[in-house]
Amino acid sequence: MDERLQNAAMEGNVDALYSVLAEDPYVLERIDQVPFVATPLHTAAREGKIHFAKEILNLKPSFARKRDHLGRSPLHLALEGKHLQEGLSPRDLDLEEKYQELVTWLIKHDSEIVRVKAKGMVTALHYAAQLDDESSVADFLYVCPLSIEELTVKSETVVHIAVKNGSLKAFKVLLGWLRRFNKEEILKWKDEEGNNPLHTAVSADQPEMVKLLIGYLKVNIKNSKGLTALDIFYVRRCQGSVDAAVGDILLAANAKTACQLHRPSLRDSKKPLLVEYFSGGSPFSEKILKRFSLGYRRVEEVPLEVRNVLLVVAILIATATYQAALSPPGGYWQDDGNLQPAANNTGISNTTSTIFNTEQHAAGKMIRQSFRQTFNYLAFFTSVCFISTLVAGLPFYRIILIMTTWMEGSYWLSILENIGNSGSFFPVFYIPFIGVCLLATYYIPVFLACQHLELTQHGRRKNLRLGSFEQPKMGNQL
Repeated sequence: MDERLQNAAMEGNVDALYSVLAEDPYVLERIDQVPFVATPLHTAAREGKIHFAKEILNLKPSFARKRDHLGRSPLHLALEGKHLQEGLSPRDLDLEEKYQELVTWLIKHDSEIVRVKAKGMVTALHYAAQLDDESSVADFLYVCPLSIEELTVKSETVVHIAVKNGSLKAFKVLLGWLRRFNKEEILKWKDEEGNNPLHTAVSADQPEMVKLLIGYLKVNIKNSKGLTALDIFYVRRCQGSVDAAVGDILLAANAKTACQLHRPSLRDSKKPLLVEYFSGGSPFSEKILKRFSLGYRRVEEVPLEVRNVLLVVAILIATATYQAALSPPGGYWQDDGNLQPAANNTGISNTTSTIFNTEQHAAGKMIRQSFRQTFNYLAFFTSVCFISTLVAGLPFYRIILIMTTWMEGSYWLSILENIGNSGSFFPVFYIPFIGVCLLATYYIPVFLACQHLELTQHGRRKNLRLGSFEQPKMGNQL
């Protein structure tokens, strides 16, 4: 890199930057062509020169994702510079605030730089957790939620990093974010040695973290060496000093050693691995669904336009059949009485007797009573089942299932009330019929969701330790 440009970045001299550009307009282009290089933005971020960093970022937005010879992005260097200012004299507080402003500016410019990996596949979120920078951790999770799923080269999550480094403030932010956004499943992820965050907290002698994690993780889970959290505590106690509070917390949570746990039987064994899962036969329910073209992930493979058309058709059918149940053929009697015709009107009597029931009737009863509504019921429940299947796996689909439950409940009660008022034997026939329809409505979407979850867990158990080697792609700049 041009020495004058390097000096200008260290001093934050914007005028010198534009003087160099006036003499050599392609100097930034040449720097950008080098795969791994310390750009002027790296230097300005390390030195805390925010105005110069803004200028260079405006001229060359791609520098935000450039990595130096150690794989560090400008965001990594800005975090490092901010950390070095902590604990200094009050006159250096302004410099610390400048670093924080620089970090905020960088992630505002491009939120995906939070996922750029440095040496050891350490992202900026990992680094902030390591430094116990809770404000940066919160900002990174806010602008780039997917960064929580990034793993280091040792398959460690950001929670592992915070626990291992004793970063309690950052750990509490991470735990609160996972709880708020229903991502507690990430707490169960294990590193390359099979340790979940609880194992790591015991090994790092962090009693407060152990106490918090016990509420989310099973205390007797074993790592790849066959050790439970209590085993790790005993090993640590034999090796040297360890906080006895960790052991007390574990024992209070009914923790056991591996020897104390019963030998698992075939029923208690873990689910088969991905290879065994695919090699095994299909269950009967899965074969039935395939007959209706509802095999695994078939719904997700349907194009969005086609799915929208199917939803519209199913909703129209559900609406029409729901209304038909509330308006049976012939309607309802409006008053109490007897339609026995007068004796002196034989013509009317014959006509009436062939149409209406001449027995005593009551207001609210159906005038016509038949099985003609059976196909209407079948069409309604089938359409609702189809709607539930199409939305399975989408965001908030559980809320949609709850709403359809209330709608089906009101539909069912309307049917029973109408049939019950008619005084016929239909309730005996329809109660099991409607029950089967309700079960079928939820069986298909729930089965598909459970099947997808099971396969995902099998694949994650086998492949999660590999981590993600993909760098974030360049997106639209702000």
